[in-house]
Amino acid sequence: MRDDSGKWDRLPAVDAVIDAPGVVIRRVALVRQVLISGPDVLTQIDGPVVEWPGVVEAESYALSLRRDRVLWVNGPEMAEGWDAARNWAVSDVSDGYEVVEIAGAGALALLCRGAEVSLDQPSRSVARLLFGFGAFLYRAGNVQTYRAHVGRAQAGAFWTALEVHLRVSGDV
Repeated sequence: MRDDSGKWDRLPAVDAVIDAPGVVIRRVALVRQVLISGPDVLTQIDGPVVEWPGVVEAESYALSLRRDRVLWVNGPEMAEGWDAARNWAVSDVSDGYEVVEIAGAGALALLCRGAEVSLDQPSRSVARLLFGFGAFLYRAGNVQTYRAHVGRAQAGAFWTALEVHLRVSGDV
């Protein structure tokens, strides 16, 4: 059988870092990521709900994806399936998304190369198309630190896209 593994970008090592002038990119390990869907989910989450371009400083928070769906980051353990008491569908997607942190004074400029990202246009949702990949983009910890949750299958290609855009700009 032929080996086609070289045709796809591999996910970088857990401790991989891209350190360029004004930008540092690294992978972030989270305890848990749980997708919750339900008609009143935004009002039932016990913790901060992050919208664009808000800055989250809590360890546990929910990313607003749309009016009836959130991604609860580092939240409590929950039974998967239907929660009739809350009218929620719960799915643990901890292995489904990789998280990449883009930080520094040049982080926003880099992100603007891959999407129309404006801090002046608030949105209820953190879902974006970033460098051609579906991502959940938000600010974490401070105004110059961004996190992107990307599907694990696309995380290697997303990482490569960030490297390429830094290289093209001459920052690496």
